[in-house]
Amino acid sequence: MQGLLTEETERRMLDYVLNYDTGIYYIYGKPLNQLPESFASVDASRYLAAIEILAGYKAAKEKLGFVVDWLEENRDADGRWDLGAKSKDNVYFPLSDSWRSAETRKADCTERISAILQKINS
Repeated sequence: MQGLLTEETERRMLDYVLNYDTGIYYIYGKPLNQLPESFASVDASRYLAAIEILAGYKAAKEKLGFVVDWLEENRDADGRWDLGAKSKDNVYFPLSDSWRSAETRKADCTERISAILQKINS
């Protein structure tokens, strides 16, 4: 539906999806307006999968500011992100062939989150 809705309809749709009790249930079964309890988790990875869907809408920058803030707050000291080894679900992660090193995992997490932020802010 991206690019097909009026601006007002798009904003209302995003509000509805963000506040819906079961989120996008087949991806993340909780309300999207409530951030995951733990950043380094498979739950956070699934949450990001739902956000990736919404990030392509024009109103995403306006509606997903709280997600951008959460992501910025969870950067490591080196400016990268790490969702932890538990985020490996063989669906969204890993992006690389192997996560035997923490550096590879951090690179994968940083690549995915950077792409989400770019999509929200474009």
